[in-house]
Amino acid sequence: MLQAAGIIGVLASRQVKGSQDFFLAGRSLPLYISTAALFATWFGSETVLRAPAKIAEEGLLGAIDDPFGAALCLMLLGLFYARPLYRMALLTFGDFYRVRYGRRTEVLASLLMIPSYFGWIAAQMVALGIILNVVLEIPTPAAILAASRVEVFYTFLGGMWAVSLTDFVQTLVIIAGLLFAFHELAPAQGISAFIAELPADTLRFTPEPRLRDILLYLTAWITIGLGSIPGQDVFQRLMSSRSARVAVWSALLA
Repeated sequence: MLQAAGIIGVLASRQVKGSQDFFLAGRSLPLYISTAALFATWFGSETVLRAPAKIAEEGLLGAIDDPFGAALCLMLLGLFYARPLYRMALLTFGDFYRVRYGRRTEVLASLLMIPSYFGWIAAQMVALGIILNVVLEIPTPAAILAASRVEVFYTFLGGMWAVSLTDFVQTLVIIAGLLFAFHELAPAQGISAFIAELPADTLRFTPEPRLRDILLYLTAWITIGLGSIPGQDVFQRLMSSRSARVAVWSALLA
């Protein structure tokens, strides 16, 4: 898979003719690739590993922030923000702050956004390292290092073109893998019988009517649901769509 990603990066580099091609794939991604790019970014290796573990330990309430809060973010972007942002024809989200509030705000906001991605990216790398360790028996630190090098390599070569194409392949792998796992692990007696054997409150989706629980519940929804709306990663993928309509529908479909 890592070799395939490197090959995709090399092939995608042929599409890069300028900064808009590198940062936004020439604003030409069709609906299916734009949707896959948003999906793979929001629901990648960290979500696939973390969410099931949190649900197994705490029930659905343990995974409100991710994936449910992340899904809320995409819905809000598609319904309210994708179209007006796309029409502004910006290159980065920092440009939005410059247009609306001036150069000083742009620089400050950009400097604050950079460290905010360290933890997010680290989570993806650790999750991918664990997967490679389980599947290929590569030591996790070495797997993390190898995966990060490949990702930096293909991104450096092909920019958003490389990222979008690898995300499309990743989306297919994630969905096919989950369907295969479901088929292999589904109980013979049926899903309803399996659900009936779950511990009480596993599928509970609302908190206890206590102030502390309600506040923690709302916090889980808005951390990603609202906090990631002004994010460079999701902005970049929306702006890479070939039209405002594609940007809207790719967010909703993802």
